[in-house]
Amino acid sequence: MSNLHERWRLEVVGETTGCGFAVTPTHALTCAHLIDPEQRTCLVTSLPGARRVAIPSTFDGDTNPVPDIAVVDISGHPADALASMGPATRPTTGTVLDLFGLPDRGQEGRHSQARVVGPSRTGEWLQIDACQGHTPWVETGFSGSAATDATTGLVVGMVVNAERSLAARAAWIIPVDTLLLSVPWLADVLADPLAGDPAYVAMLRALDGRRYTSALDQLPDLHSRHARSSDLYYYWALVLLQGTRPANHSGELVGSIERLLGEACRLAPDSAHAHALLALVREDYYGLRSLPVAGHDSNNLAVRQVSTSHAAEIVGHVPAPECLTWLSLYRRSMG
Repeated sequence: MSNLHERWRLEVVGETTGCGFAVTPTHALTCAHLIDPEQRTCLVTSLPGARRVAIPSTFDGDTNPVPDIAVVDISGHPADALASMGPATRPTTGTVLDLFGLPDRGQEGRHSQARVVGPSRTGEWLQIDACQGHTPWVETGFSGSAATDATTGLVVGMVVNAERSLAARAAWIIPVDTLLLSVPWLADVLADPLAGDPAYVAMLRALDGRRYTSALDQLPDLHSRHARSSDLYYYWALVLLQGTRPANHSGELVGSIERLLGEACRLAPDSAHAHALLALVREDYYGLRSLPVAGHDSNNLAVRQVSTSHAAEIVGHVPAPECLTWLSLYRRSMG
């Protein structure tokens, strides 16, 4: 199967074996043609027991093979192992996609890459062709797998079909906008447009590499396009800290960081990671000086709601281990 960073990728065993991907802690998407039409259940190898399957269309493998979408009940799946879903707009011609399939059940699986060619005859699917002649190609076992944009890492479609001839090197995906027609609840979990912006991806990569100046260079341009995105302000604050604890910064800079995080919390009141970072900044800067903080809140509840990945991100970039908030985030980062 795929590595630990891609636990949202699932192996689905129904009428045949294929893939799926976790969209919410209770729902995954896969292809309807993998499911036994008499049973409407499947096995997900990472979860116990038979899983209920709903096919939200009039799909019939012989008379109506489009759109070939099924929703799998994955109750019990880890809440922090979900696919990063792309925007509602379909990928454009030429977009490079990363693919992963399980053509040999029980083996490690295969990665591949493809390029979007254009819409199918009905317009509901998109044709993809191999990027390189030597690239392992789509075959049985890839169905239901997420197709992710190679630049942003966001899911932009689901592999559905392929030419049986390996010489043809052509296959099809169901783009996100077609998935939405059958699965309207998907609209609630699609990524903020910020997440699909290549400059945002570049900023995150620079931050991950501790290239704080490079990350900062991306932010004004991102702000011009995504001024209503809470995470923009959260990451701006994280970048301004430059990998140094808040107590070592000037009061002026800490004030700027507080304003950024205040805006992040205003735009997304349920953003646990923005609340937790604000609590840590205040605890470290003001607490070290024994100064009162107006509206200070330890945000213990927020820390418990922070994802493990965001918790690891904060403790990795804000070294303040003497703070209770930092210790709580560290424990959260360990799962």
